[in-house]
Amino acid sequence: MTATVVGIVSDLRRYPVKSMLGEQLHTAAITDTGVAGDRTYALVDDSTGKVISVKRPKLWGRMFELRASTDSNAVRISFPDGATFAIDDPELTNRLSNFFGRSVSVATAPPPDAAYEEAWVGELKQDARPYLDTPTELVDGEEFIDGGAFMRVNKNFFDFAPLHVVTTASTRELAEHAPKSSFEPRRFRPNIVVDTGDHRFVESAWQGQRMSIGGVELKVGIPVPRCVMTTLAQDGLPADRNVLRTISKYSALDFLGTGTRYPCLGIYAEVSNGGGKIALGDEVTIG
Repeated sequence: MTATVVGIVSDLRRYPVKSMLGEQLHTAAITDTGVAGDRTYALVDDSTGKVISVKRPKLWGRMFELRASTDSNAVRISFPDGATFAIDDPELTNRLSNFFGRSVSVATAPPPDAAYEEAWVGELKQDARPYLDTPTELVDGEEFIDGGAFMRVNKNFFDFAPLHVVTTASTRELAEHAPKSSFEPRRFRPNIVVDTGDHRFVESAWQGQRMSIGGVELKVGIPVPRCVMTTLAQDGLPADRNVLRTISKYSALDFLGTGTRYPCLGIYAEVSNGGGKIALGDEVTIG
């Protein structure tokens, strides 16, 4: 099969701490585990032992007020008041616990039986029920699922696969359907943004194919199912529940083959050739 150029890399990002804001990169070192330094850390709720995720926004929504960045190979956490702490600073956990109003710790690997809570907002997903009949728990009038299944199996802090790709074709398409909402690619927390220069949900046709970027070869996986996180205020973007409603209306896919369609945007990918470097402006090919 002849490879087809589908676009160029227009943005690269990593998120050193799960659920915090991350950092833009000009080049990214790619390994078998994704972007080097991505999701290396997470916070853990000391009272429950659960990994903290902004997907329970009423409890952990302030995660999007914190930014994790890498300085001389050390991760630093920046607070809204401008204070910054190295990830290994003994004072950081005290500052974080005061910030959230409950005791938290920094972890470098998921705890045993690790889980995180994801609000299942069915009304924004055309009333789709949880994936594969995942059990739900009702807490303070909200329905939650355990989102940590793959985290436990893979022993890392990724929701599923190590690389997350979004195309500008899809975000432009959504913006045409809901022009009053903001579909900036960064809202969806991708590692790689591919500028395709067109519209339509092009990446939905890439599943199972080979993607090449620079010297890195990737295997394209499943579409990325979307959650309440996309509706939250973050990184200069306003809160907007219509974002998820719009994805549900125009980009719902039966990616599990169960007959239920879920809002999806972007694709997951895994490294198939050991890795290398990706840079802004690199051509992206499929096939």
